[in-house]
Amino acid sequence: MLLACLRPAPEGGECLLADGRAVYGRLSQRFPEAALRLGLPRTAYFGAGDGHATQVFTRHADERVSVRLRQDALACFNPTVQPHLPHLRAAIAASQRSMSLEIGQGYLIDNHRWLHARRLFAGERLCLRALGDARFPLPVGFVLHIPAIRDSPFLENCR
Repeated sequence: MLLACLRPAPEGGECLLADGRAVYGRLSQRFPEAALRLGLPRTAYFGAGDGHATQVFTRHADERVSVRLRQDALACFNPTVQPHLPHLRAAIAASQRSMSLEIGQGYLIDNHRWLHARRLFAGERLCLRALGDARFPLPVGFVLHIPAIRDSPFLENCR
């Protein structure tokens, strides 16, 4: 995803970015059951009527993990993961960085690895967003680099 700022808000509107690997690592170390549950199929539904059932963390055959999350009115979660959402939000908050964009500034992120949001703003703000596919194959998500996470017995059910 590419985001470019054409007009920053007079007040607020900072971009919030969190590396999915850092979020997953923090969650797996402190609340391994939460990481497990949030990776189970069909525990999240993102979108309106044309949305899809999915999970927050997806473990791929090549041992990479990708992240997908909405935290708005178009997100619904299975009751089995509801108790773990506060832990997920805390892991995101601890990993999140804030960035103010000026005219002409922007960022390019892998939407399968990075979580992105913005703060509330006042006044007019104009940013352009573009989604696309890379011209050459890129690995999806991130590699688990912490042995304690990779070897956790809680992840056995995700393989």
